[in-house]
Amino acid sequence: MTIFSNASHYEKVKPGLVQRDGHKHLIAFKLSGFTFFFDKDTNQVIEEVMSGLQYDGYEILDTDITYQNAYKCIMTITYQ
Repeated sequence: MTIFSNASHYEKVKPGLVQRDGHKHLIAFKLSGFTFFFDKDTNQVIEEVMSGLQYDGYEILDTDITYQNAYKCIMTITYQ
């Protein structure tokens, strides 16, 4: 996963989060480097980001993956 170099996956997206204010918000990030539907590394990235959100007190309302091609997708998480 080239977009997440040395820092943890959640720490990379955390600066893009809106502070908890009771409103719904969305964060989107690109995932790449997987070769089939379920990939252990991709799952680890998604799990770490979602766990970090919950640990920091955010409520996850919805998730979505939009595939760009066989090797890249965009993960969106709606949170509050």
